[in-house]
Amino acid sequence: MAKRALMVCNPISRGVPDGDVLRAAAVAVPGWQIDIESTRAAGHAIELARAAAARGYDAVVACGGDGTVNEVANGVARSQTPLAVVRGGTANVWAKEIGVPKQPARALRLLASGETRAVDLGLAGERYFLLMAGVGFDAAIVRDLSSAAKRRFGAAAFVLSGLRRAIGYRAADAELVADGESLSGRLHWALLGNTRSYGGLLNIFDRARLDDGRLDLLLLREAGLGRLLWLLPFVLLHRHRSRAHLLAREVTSFNVATAGLPVQIDGEYLGETPLSFSVAPSALRVIVPPGLRSLLFSRDQP
Repeated sequence: MAKRALMVCNPISRGVPDGDVLRAAAVAVPGWQIDIESTRAAGHAIELARAAAARGYDAVVACGGDGTVNEVANGVARSQTPLAVVRGGTANVWAKEIGVPKQPARALRLLASGETRAVDLGLAGERYFLLMAGVGFDAAIVRDLSSAAKRRFGAAAFVLSGLRRAIGYRAADAELVADGESLSGRLHWALLGNTRSYGGLLNIFDRARLDDGRLDLLLLREAGLGRLLWLLPFVLLHRHRSRAHLLAREVTSFNVATAGLPVQIDGEYLGETPLSFSVAPSALRVIVPPGLRSLLFSRDQP
């Protein structure tokens, strides 16, 4: 009997393959029947993925950007139904992190040939994130960036908006607690990483593991455009953790009690603080290329 997968496709996501291409790729996977559903609104992918897991589908495929991947992950989290990916969207961070082929047909064939692994998820309140969460500076960028700009300009839209926002954004006094320890003080930007790449451009979380039961926390106390540009070469050399005004550590919980700070998860605006963050160990099953060796996984360390 053929296995069944549901492909959840976001039709308005930048770079999503044509419907005919997806249908042709879906029927060419040996031993699999792949149904295709399109999302109609924000949050719809969560509903579709959750229903597919409840109905016993053998996999759910996210076809869209990292926001679509996030929603599908929320739908299948803590189930036995794994997440697979067909590339689309602005940054494709998750697909790049695990080496999913760009061609839809090759990506879908991973259903038959790939490996299934368990990975951690972050939690922002009751919402899971797969990649990272941000409080402050980058969340303000995401909040103010329109969907039309992302579709038209792609990753460049984030860069240009970020440069403009960096000029005027100011740090705020914030009440912060990490694993029971107070880290309160000035806060320009807080980042919690579950994976390594930030926006598909920089490995800011260069020590992150997907299966270690922890999140990588970076707190930038004070910054402006000049300081951010000054930090960039240190990030590229993976020496940013020792810089002034930057605190780095691994955590299992992080609480922001101060109200009104913007929050983003996996590149999508979530809302405002106060909010608590935590880690959900091995909460998601994912399909990765066969024989994958990645620093994201503890078992693949040299």
